[in-house]
Amino acid sequence: MTRFEVKPICAAIMLLTAYSASALAQTATDNTPAATSVSTSTSTSTSASASAGASAAGSTGAGAGEEAQQAGQAGQSLPATAQPAPEAAPAVVQVTGLRGSLRSAEAIKRDSLQVVDAINAEDIGKFPDRQAGDALQRVAGVQVGRDRGQTSTVVIRGLEDVVTTLDGNEIFTAAGRRLSYQDLPVHAIGGLEVYKSATPNQLEGGIAGAVNVRLRSPFDSKGYTFTGYIEDRMNQSNGSDASKDTHNPGGGFAVSNRWDTGVGEMGVLLDVAVNREKWTYPTQWVDRPENVFAVAPDGSATRLGNTGPFTLAPGEVLGQLPNIGGIYRAGKRERQSIHGAFQWKISPRLQASAQYLGTGYQGRNDVNYILDIVTWAPRLNNVVLAPSGDHCNTPRGVICPILSANAPAAQFGPGAYDWDPYMATSTWGEKERTYTHYLNLALRYNDGPLTVNSHLAYTTSKFVNDTIIVDQQVPGASSSVYAYGSDGHGGYSSVSTPGSANALRDPSQFVLRGLVQNWNEQAGKQFQWRSDGTYRLGGDGFFRAVLAGVRLSERKASYHGAERASDFTTAVRPNPVALFGPSFEQLVPGLDRLGGPWYTPSADFLLENADAVRNAYGQPSGRVPDDPTRLFDQRERNATIYLSGRWEANFGGIKVSGEAGARVLHDKRKLRGQNRIGDVVTDVDLSTSETNVLPSASAIINWNDQWQSHLSAGKTLTRPGFRELNPALSLIPPTVNAPGSGGAGNPDLSPTKSKNLDATLEYYFAKNGYAQVALFHRDIDGYLQNFTQDESINGVTYRVSRPQNSGKGTLRGAELSAQKFFDFLPGFWSDFGAQVNYTWIDGDNETRTSLNSDEYTRTALIGVAKQNYNVALLYEGNGITGRLAATRRGDYVEQIAEDPYRQDRVVKATTFVDLSIGYEMTPNLSLHFDAINLTKAKFKSELGPYQPRDIRYNMTTYGLSLRYKM
Repeated sequence: MTRFEVKPICAAIMLLTAYSASALAQTATDNTPAATSVSTSTSTSTSASASAGASAAGSTGAGAGEEAQQAGQAGQSLPATAQPAPEAAPAVVQVTGLRGSLRSAEAIKRDSLQVVDAINAEDIGKFPDRQAGDALQRVAGVQVGRDRGQTSTVVIRGLEDVVTTLDGNEIFTAAGRRLSYQDLPVHAIGGLEVYKSATPNQLEGGIAGAVNVRLRSPFDSKGYTFTGYIEDRMNQSNGSDASKDTHNPGGGFAVSNRWDTGVGEMGVLLDVAVNREKWTYPTQWVDRPENVFAVAPDGSATRLGNTGPFTLAPGEVLGQLPNIGGIYRAGKRERQSIHGAFQWKISPRLQASAQYLGTGYQGRNDVNYILDIVTWAPRLNNVVLAPSGDHCNTPRGVICPILSANAPAAQFGPGAYDWDPYMATSTWGEKERTYTHYLNLALRYNDGPLTVNSHLAYTTSKFVNDTIIVDQQVPGASSSVYAYGSDGHGGYSSVSTPGSANALRDPSQFVLRGLVQNWNEQAGKQFQWRSDGTYRLGGDGFFRAVLAGVRLSERKASYHGAERASDFTTAVRPNPVALFGPSFEQLVPGLDRLGGPWYTPSADFLLENADAVRNAYGQPSGRVPDDPTRLFDQRERNATIYLSGRWEANFGGIKVSGEAGARVLHDKRKLRGQNRIGDVVTDVDLSTSETNVLPSASAIINWNDQWQSHLSAGKTLTRPGFRELNPALSLIPPTVNAPGSGGAGNPDLSPTKSKNLDATLEYYFAKNGYAQVALFHRDIDGYLQNFTQDESINGVTYRVSRPQNSGKGTLRGAELSAQKFFDFLPGFWSDFGAQVNYTWIDGDNETRTSLNSDEYTRTALIGVAKQNYNVALLYEGNGITGRLAATRRGDYVEQIAEDPYRQDRVVKATTFVDLSIGYEMTPNLSLHFDAINLTKAKFKSELGPYQPRDIRYNMTTYGLSLRYKM
């Protein structure tokens, strides 16, 4: 697709329309959501109920159908697609199961004033998903990032800047501003809506969009219901043949009921879920090169250093070899959740509800490193250079990548351990845990034209991490490495010493290096209250309703921790087994491309005998004392009001409805901590205050019964995350040959702002399904980017990364999507269907040339993939429900201008394919088979031809579960 400007197109379409009032809700013939039983019919009571409950402002938990009925009784106008049938109409047969769930999500999309895509609980249950982030990748236009076998980020139209709400209330994890999607189980979810445009009543905070999670409620069902599941999943590691497959149990149940009592109708719901998992995540990395070599025609090479000019003998050329290593990550984690809800219909006008959600996570992780610092070897032999080309042109001259080489051991100093290349393994033993508690109390009042929803919510969340790290070296090792193999990535051919042909599997060849202790605790608390009111004016006038609301919030975030590096002071470094015994060493499965297993300190030993390890290094028992320079504390108070109006009009037989208004935000922030740049430490004590106005306008054009358009324009704002604001500096000490690294936040960050335009053209098929074309444009100001610079701290050089606001950027694109069951085909084929979504995105940005620079250069937008798609083949019939789903995220830039040659680091396109098949053995019991990542998709990144970076191997998972409902 050629590059085009979406903004003029959106603006032109919007100038053709006037605003009007949308239907605020629609009546429904039944207050029960789609059941799981399958029936086939030619007509259906479309899930108008779903759209009634889809507002991101959230309801008090009324059954969606009941809320729609109340709206109809209050005299609200109804969309043409959901007009109630005349009294004499024949009975309507409801289409349920997969078709019904898709249709209810379709109704949300069609009737919302915003550009929105949705998935409901019935649909979620058809996928092999455990956590909310996994389910979100099934929504059109959404991609996800996966890390350590779980979904860690959600991407809407190329951007990760997404705000998440629970029934319209802000939700977060620990000191972050966003929810960790892996902490929220799908078992508690009644539905997910992904909003790609905003209205004034929505919580601000995501320039990419918003995700609203609807928790299950007891009034969602007619009466008593019970559902439960047990499952076992087998995780299969990729990239490491020595890894063993693991079994991972999970289970949960949900029970709800509702009763008529003497004081009104009441309902109660409880659901519980527990999942355990053993995971692996092997990674092979290629680090940036550190030294330039003079390569002779015979394949030998001599190190010249990093500083030119470089002098060459006749026939020699310049080459660079990167450092090559790997990480075998593995661990065990358990997640628990408990969700309870209470609803009380006190009277036809007044309803109260309470929702509690508690989530917990405990993890025990082994992070096993292997590193071969070959760039400091004084000599190389058997050097293979990349062919000449543009990839050899660098700011320092013509320097071609070295594809493979041998690095013979060379002693660079008088010490017994002063050897290049530096061959080492290292283990991080990590224990971490998270808990989050969320409580929401709500009241809904509905009296004629007036509806008021009020929510009071409290959230507390905490994350704790304890890490102990021990390094060990193989002195005198010679290495044969390749930076670019047959699949474009690096590895080891051999690592040997005079005493061992396979030194990495011989514990006698290792000596102990340094110890690092690290711990941190992050916590967040929030009180939030909001009240939203709608007053329907009635009649057939132009203005139909006025909406207004207020929100008050106080949020606290804190961080504290400490770190200490230690080493032996004796001249002789001990052998690990000789000092601690044979249980100290562990042969981890490793990576196939790095020669398979290697010995490294046992994470279990480090965690269970932490004090003994500390004492051996001359350190006291227990945690390192709290470091006051890493203390961070922030309080943020927000006051928000909004006002908007809805209206409706008819232009030549074309119905146009819409909403316009503004959201006004006033933020006060107090931040305390310490900022360190190099050896300069300064106290940070900031008090800031700002007010922002976010206008927005949305409209629906109903061209006829099957064609419609959504139009929207508005401003959005994203506050910097608390972690990004935290000035505390965290450091990872250097090894003998490798520089240290570190990271810190920036307390001077400003919010990222965006001006948004969206326009769609949608076609809805008569029985089910739709097709859509959507155009979008974003003008972005102050997008956050990380900058890395070398800093000398206590005489030691570290690569330190810090965030900073960039300049102005633009994001624009088009989205094509369709969804349809093939009921127009005969017999067996009518049970198939498909969902297809394709998104094309183009974007650029003004990037600072360096940290704190006032000069900018035009670059790509970080994290934005130009081409993305979701495709799913569906089947429902004969008691079988099946999906084969593919999700692809295209190439995107991960880092701008990486040193030393200022090249962009690009993540290559990845396609994940998942399969889910369910068989209904009885009306109450079903058997499900799931497969995740059938294509064994990997994360790959590179700088350009012959210059790979990471390759990370995602697991493939197979699962079998029994699900019961009554």
